[in-house]
Amino acid sequence: MFSRKTNQRRRSWQLAVAAALGILLTVTGCSTSGTGSTTPSGSAGGLIGVSVYTNQQPGLNYAVKTMEKVAKDNGDRVVSQFANGSSGQQVNQVQSMLQQGVKVLVLVMVDPKAFVPVVKQAQAQGVKVIAYDDNVVGAKVDYYMVRDNVELGRLQAQSVVDHLPQDRVAKVAIIRGDPATPSVPELMEAYTELLINNPKVKVVYDQTTPGWDQAAAQRNAEAALQKDPDIDAFAVMWDNGTQGVVQAVKAAGKQPGQVWSTGTNASPVSLTYIAQGWQGQSTYSDYTVQATNAANVAHAFITNQDPPKPDKTTDDGVPVLTTPQVSVTKDNLCEFLTKQAPPGWMDGSSFDMAATCG
Repeated sequence: MFSRKTNQRRRSWQLAVAAALGILLTVTGCSTSGTGSTTPSGSAGGLIGVSVYTNQQPGLNYAVKTMEKVAKDNGDRVVSQFANGSSGQQVNQVQSMLQQGVKVLVLVMVDPKAFVPVVKQAQAQGVKVIAYDDNVVGAKVDYYMVRDNVELGRLQAQSVVDHLPQDRVAKVAIIRGDPATPSVPELMEAYTELLINNPKVKVVYDQTTPGWDQAAAQRNAEAALQKDPDIDAFAVMWDNGTQGVVQAVKAAGKQPGQVWSTGTNASPVSLTYIAQGWQGQSTYSDYTVQATNAANVAHAFITNQDPPKPDKTTDDGVPVLTTPQVSVTKDNLCEFLTKQAPPGWMDGSSFDMAATCG
């Protein structure tokens, strides 16, 4: 049994600790931002969950870093995870983010249909949801950050048309992405207009690629070349897929510049292939603008402010901010790298800037 004096000492110690904790909580403001700072409006920041289906796309890696930086400047904090291309793993990661108390979710999904229950759960808990690149199919998110995928497809398909032989009907293979992704039919809208319905083009191969898997894209290209070795161009929806196509083209004994191919993301590997002549085109979406928009919209939600005015709305009323795009070929590659690409974009790649651009 403790004496009265011992109890008095314990009580004094407890009061001191409580007072110290009270001072600490006053200083930090109990902020979930982890920075101790306030937002530009003077409101406390919050936690943003960024869930990305893959870390194999340099543009998405850069986008996450940009969101982290902008969020920190706003007084917010980002927790991010990559899901290795697995919808199941990504859903589990998002569930974990909700348990951590995120105020906003930014979702970059491989299968948007799989996220309907998660979106509804998050919104029921008062969490705002921002769709990034692809919208959720079957649920209404709170904001949508996207490039214009029809325009993206048009930039790709037009580059194919511009580089086909003019003295005969050209042979084109189409390598689509994952059919579960909403961007695929949007891209196909332009492909259909400029390639499939073009009397000067014969589409000799057309196949989807579940999971946007690079190895599967390479197998598709190999099958296309086996079916018709004289293919003039591959219309490919994404850079990783094009990189698989390049390997198939090389294995078939083709030379640089002999077979045109398209892509998306202007990834360092693909830009190197463009410089070498193995890839014809890639479309760059301004990752800095898109990621900054996402972080700023998230901050507006956290601080109960009006988010930035949208460029348009979806059919069901979701506000949309679109991302500027540019088609990159060998003709404008050096201008893109020196004036438009993010700083350090080619760092760590085998690209020889001095030899290519002087």
